[in-house]
Amino acid sequence: MDPRRSPDGSRRRLLAAGIGLAALSLLPGVARADQNWQTYKRRFIVDDRRVIDSGNNNVSHSESQGWGLLFAQSYDDKETFAKIWDWTSKSLQRGDGLFSWRWSPNTSDPVPDKNNAADGDILIAWALIRAAAKWNEPQWLAPAKRIQSAVLDRLAIESQGRLILLPGAQGFARGNRHVVNLSYYVWPALHDFAQQPGDQARWRRLESDGLWLVDNAAFGDYRLPPDWLLFGNQVLRVADDWKPYFGFDAIRIPLYLAWHNQASRLGRFLTAWRTPRFGGRPPAWIDLDTGAVAPYPSSGGYVAVSSVTQYVADGNKGSAPVATVGDDDDYYSASLKLLANLAGQEAPRAKRA
Repeated sequence: MDPRRSPDGSRRRLLAAGIGLAALSLLPGVARADQNWQTYKRRFIVDDRRVIDSGNNNVSHSESQGWGLLFAQSYDDKETFAKIWDWTSKSLQRGDGLFSWRWSPNTSDPVPDKNNAADGDILIAWALIRAAAKWNEPQWLAPAKRIQSAVLDRLAIESQGRLILLPGAQGFARGNRHVVNLSYYVWPALHDFAQQPGDQARWRRLESDGLWLVDNAAFGDYRLPPDWLLFGNQVLRVADDWKPYFGFDAIRIPLYLAWHNQASRLGRFLTAWRTPRFGGRPPAWIDLDTGAVAPYPSSGGYVAVSSVTQYVADGNKGSAPVATVGDDDDYYSASLKLLANLAGQEAPRAKRA
C-alpha cells in the first residue's frame, strides 16, 4: 500500500431512483468556473482522466480519483467528471465494486496490489451521487449504489458492540482487534448516504459509532487522534504498526468534521495549533508519544485546513476562507486546499449528526 497508509512509512426534482436531493449536503446553483480548478487540472490530471500524486512518483489512488470527481462536480466540469469516472471504473474497479487503491505508471502490472482503501471507495460513490443530482444524470446512481453496498458488506464490521469502518478489505484485523483510520470517515458523505433509501440504519450507525471513535481517540499532550488507531476490548490505542503521529492522514479528520459542520468537535485541534510552539500553523506531524514535531514546515494545504476549521468552529460567520492553488503546491497540498474551500462553502448547510 501507499507509504502514507502502510506501516512504513440549484436544487432539482427528484431523480428517478427516488433520492430526495434536499437530503444531500449540496450547494444550490451551478458552481462557478474557478482558476483553482484550472490550475489543478493542468498540474495533476493527465488527459483529464487520471489524477496523479506528484509527491509519490505520479501514481494514482482511488483517493485521488475520488477527489478529482468531487472537484469536477463542484466546478461544473461534467466532461472531465465523465472522463475521470470512465478511467477509474475501467482501471481500478474490482469485481466486488470496490476499487484497488493504487495505480502505478512505472510497473508492468500497474495494479499489483488489489486491496482497496475505504476513503477512495466512499469518495467515488459520493461524487457519483452528487453528480447525478447536479446534472440530472440518474445513470450514475446505479454504480454509486453498488459501491455503497460493497462498503457496507465488505468494510463495515461489528467490533466490540460498535460498527466500524475497516480501512481496506484485507490486512487490518489483529485478532479480536481492528486497525481503523479515522481520516477515512468522510463525514458529509456518510451522512448523505444515510439519507437515501435503503440502508439508512446501518449508515447512521456507522456514522454515529465513528464519531464515538473520534471523540474517544485522544492521545498525547494535545489529546489528538492518531493517523492509525487500534480498537479492541473497548480500548483505543495508537496502532502498533504505525508511527504514533497526528500527521499526514489525521489532518483530514478536522477537515471532514468541519465539512460536516461539527463545530463542537473542533476545539482540541484549534487548541493544539494555537499553542505558541506552533504559532497557529499545524505541524506536518506531531508525535503523540513524545510531543516531537516534524523538523520541516507543513504545506499550505494544512493552513487551509486550519482556516476552515476555525471558520466552522466560529459558527460560519462572515465569508468562508478561500485558499489559492499555486504552482508550488504538490498534489496533496493542492487537494487539501480545494477540499477546504468546498468544506467552507458547504458546512453552513450541513446537517449535524
